[in-house]
Amino acid sequence: MKTKSVCVFVIENKLGGVAYMNLNIINNTTLGDTFYKRVILVDEVSATTERFKDEFTVEEVVHFKYHIHENKYAVLKRLSNCIGEEEGVLVCNDGLEMEAIHLFPTPKTVYQIIHDFYNLKLAVKYSSVVDVYLTHTELFRDVLLSADPATIKSIFLPHGVALQTWEPKNNWGKLKIVFTGRLVEGKGVRDLFLINQILKAQNIITEWTIIGRGPLESILKEQWLQEDNIRFISPDTNKQVLSEMSRHDLFVLPTRFEGSPVTVLEALSCGLVPIVSDLPAGIKEIITPNIGKRVKVGDIAAFADAIIYFHKNRQVLFDTQQNCRLLAESNFNIKNTSNKYLEEFLKYKTYKKQNNIAVIKVGFRLDQPWLPNWIVKGIRNQKSIFK
Repeated sequence: MKTKSVCVFVIENKLGGVAYMNLNIINNTTLGDTFYKRVILVDEVSATTERFKDEFTVEEVVHFKYHIHENKYAVLKRLSNCIGEEEGVLVCNDGLEMEAIHLFPTPKTVYQIIHDFYNLKLAVKYSSVVDVYLTHTELFRDVLLSADPATIKSIFLPHGVALQTWEPKNNWGKLKIVFTGRLVEGKGVRDLFLINQILKAQNIITEWTIIGRGPLESILKEQWLQEDNIRFISPDTNKQVLSEMSRHDLFVLPTRFEGSPVTVLEALSCGLVPIVSDLPAGIKEIITPNIGKRVKVGDIAAFADAIIYFHKNRQVLFDTQQNCRLLAESNFNIKNTSNKYLEEFLKYKTYKKQNNIAVIKVGFRLDQPWLPNWIVKGIRNQKSIFK
């Protein structure tokens, strides 16, 4: 029998920053002193995305599997059962769990983590079921508060990362550049090759490492086939990723869409200087001129220019690397930031509000509470065969 309050994290079973961010909170806080911790890993079984492999230090991990062809009402009911009827804390990261508690209200206090603009849209749609918003950027906090600062609870809590052992190194040889993230169009990974071509044209030879997995992996390897200054690696654990990152000088992220990326903070913790797309929210708040360079989205020449600047100014590179590490130590040490979350979770009884549930349509015509799941799944399987 559980004697502690329950804290439930619902996380999509997908390799990426959201899962790592939750892992960092769970595994580095004293959450277990107060709460019984349950992680629900949501896994849409037909998805081709890479699954999350690191382990959560919790009392219970629930592997929630569903198929996209199922009756969504049945899926949401099962997920609601996994969330449970105990009082305590529910931490939401995506839309499925918010749909579930909309249809099947929970006694838990609902905390929604706002990672990016997608989560901001969910916050608007499911505002009736959320008690507290936790944002990684001051921009998102202020946007949510602007709706009704008297009633909305929106709290700015920065990401945190584990700090690795680090010693400053002054590199006067080839610059070592690393990208880490999912190998998808939205991360701008195809731009890396084009940046390298500009550098080569100016006789600047660098060493590149691309860390990650994703649908573009084979395309990227083909793109770089004739180049001998590239490595592609895909470590299984975050610890291995950080170990690889720490061997480099610069972190380059020509992404098109981000909130407050964990990878940027990991770069800082490894003493890497970030050169990142100039996007609103977290990136602007973190990467100031003495920390790295923000570059116009999609401006390949400007990314190359930023690399060339550090190639020609090694003392500046050395000093900036130290600034990056000091910033990680002072603002983003997971040992400090994770317990900020605990402080907010401990207030769950005072944060719980009386929700006024709005009517939100779920799914499509076949997603009806009166239709057996096996019939819905069978119809959709047949339709997919004949497409």
